[in-house]
Amino acid sequence: MAELTRKEVIQLIAVVGGPDAGARLAGVDLSGLDLRGLNFQNADLRRANLAGASLSRAILCQARLSAANLSHADLTEADLARADLTNATLDDATLARATLTGAVLNAADAVGADCRQADFTEARLIAADFSSADFSQARLIRARLSRAQLGGVDLVDAIAAHADLSDANADLADFSRADLSHAFLQRASLIEANLTWANMRDANLSEAILLRANLTSADCSRATLRGAQFGPAVLRDTNFTQASLRDSDLPDDARPWIVLVETIMPDGTVYTDARR
Repeated sequence: MAELTRKEVIQLIAVVGGPDAGARLAGVDLSGLDLRGLNFQNADLRRANLAGASLSRAILCQARLSAANLSHADLTEADLARADLTNATLDDATLARATLTGAVLNAADAVGADCRQADFTEARLIAADFSSADFSQARLIRARLSRAQLGGVDLVDAIAAHADLSDANADLADFSRADLSHAFLQRASLIEANLTWANMRDANLSEAILLRANLTSADCSRATLRGAQFGPAVLRDTNFTQASLRDSDLPDDARPWIVLVETIMPDGTVYTDARR
């Protein structure tokens, strides 16, 4: 049961001496409260219990939420820009259309979170667990997701240009039509991932594991796939123009079905399909 009422929280915010000071609510139980639209800018909410709280359109920019419990919380359209959510729990939280630009979510536990159309531009999600989360149409430009758990994640139509997903586990993830141009995917596990129509121009997929992944109509032009493991990946109309496939296990029988123009082949030779 929450320790404070909505009215008491509003009173605490009102007496902190301005938004730069921030309310001191570290470790406080605010679970289940209606906190919609309140201003928690710069608030100290470390280890606070906000499970099931309604925080839609709340202002939480630069708030300290490390180790806070936000499981099942509603953060729809909330402003979490530059907030610190290190080690926070966000399982099944709703972050749809929320602003998390520059936020820190390292080692956060957010299994099943709803992040549709959320803005994670330049956010840090290193070693975070977002398994089965929904990032469809989300913005992850220059976001850092190295070593993140992204198994089964929905990234349909997401924009993750220049994002760092190195060493991430994205098995069974859906990247269809996602923008992964210039992204870093070295050693990422993409087993059975859906990459149909994905834009991976200039991306780095060195040593990526693409076993049984679907790359139908994916654009991998100028991408680096050195040492990538394709195995029985689905390669139909995949564009490898000027890409590097050196030391990869690209199957020979895939050649009739893919685009090869000035492509560095697994043996290091440069090859252009005469039909092109």
